[in-house]
Amino acid sequence: MTTSQKALPRPFRAATRLVRRATDLSMVFAGIALVLMTVHVVADVTARVVFNSPIPGTLEIVAFYYMVAAIVFPAGYLERRDEHITVELFYMRLSPFGQRICYAFSGLLTAVFFSIFAYQSWLDALKATRTREMVMGAAQIEIWPARYVLPISFALLVLVAVLNVVRVVLRPHETPTNKDTTADVGEERTAG
Repeated sequence: MTTSQKALPRPFRAATRLVRRATDLSMVFAGIALVLMTVHVVADVTARVVFNSPIPGTLEIVAFYYMVAAIVFPAGYLERRDEHITVELFYMRLSPFGQRICYAFSGLLTAVFFSIFAYQSWLDALKATRTREMVMGAAQIEIWPARYVLPISFALLVLVAVLNVVRVVLRPHETPTNKDTTADVGEERTAG
């Protein structure tokens, strides 16, 4: 068994499985938000055209709930699958060791950057909760619950980035993959 095929530590595998399930669940939430948004908008248009009476608050609910959930919930999943926008112009010319260093460094930068976002959006969500933040449009809609989507999604992205860096460190002779970096964790490959 080579170094890259050694089993990763049990706590790491357990954490990775948990984070993978959480990112999969976040994609389900994003999908639900898209379906609800579609149904809500179609119902609003139908009510407006057929009954000349649109559903009050549709614009606000779409903008502050559905759109935020549909756009931000997938962030951790995309990080897990390494599907964020990347420029590999120089990366592909590096040695495997250089690629690991570059991958780990970018993962750490990602974790730091989104940790700051998660922290600040958490503070914003707490403030919105204290003030029971609302938006006034065609209807008065409480939007403070939607403020928690950002810190939850960003925290999940941070966890994925950190786990990816740890995986690269624990498997020093393995070149980082470009797709679903947690796919083989817990399902170790066998030689042969």
